[in-house]
Amino acid sequence: MMPEPVPVSPNLPRPQQRMTTDDRRKQIAEAALRSLQSVGHSGLTARKVAAEAGMSLGHLTYHYKDMAEILAAAFRIAAEQVQAAGRLALIQPGGTPSERLDRFLRAGFTADLMTPAHLRMKVDLWSAALTRPEIASIERDLYTSHREAVERLLDRIAAGYAYDRVPAVADLIMATLDGLWLDWLRRGDLQAVKNGLDGCVLFARLRLGGS
Repeated sequence: MMPEPVPVSPNLPRPQQRMTTDDRRKQIAEAALRSLQSVGHSGLTARKVAAEAGMSLGHLTYHYKDMAEILAAAFRIAAEQVQAAGRLALIQPGGTPSERLDRFLRAGFTADLMTPAHLRMKVDLWSAALTRPEIASIERDLYTSHREAVERLLDRIAAGYAYDRVPAVADLIMATLDGLWLDWLRRGDLQAVKNGLDGCVLFARLRLGGS
């Protein structure tokens, strides 16, 4: 008779899986993002990222060619977080076209996205995009993705005669969203943000003749 297997205690440590190159790169990028949110772009150094990631400087230089590439990877993670919030709002069922637009716009102004850390990162992204082509590409992709979603929602609001007005309405909404971020950063007035978002939806309905 074969002996019964000895049960393994759940409290015993399990052997850790070896991290892949992609795992390491993500770990470094996430550490860089946390550092960006705490010290800003101007205070970001390789040593701070390495310390935040719990790695040596050698790991950084092995997995990334320079700090510019690490910075780009960090901003890419931040952009994906913002896009994920928008996608989550879009898949929620129900509501009129204007209510769906309202839900999507507010997804970009949730409490976790309006923290000082996230605001710092957002301003740094805009600033870095002025001088770093790789960052500019990420910021441009994020803007394009967000605008395309806004235009799709506006298409559903628009009456048949008003489809040609959608691009102009999208221009105003996108500019207003950026302005609301800057206004919140300066004044911290939550009611002003809510009023601005309400105004975007009301303008869309009035200009496009929809519901």
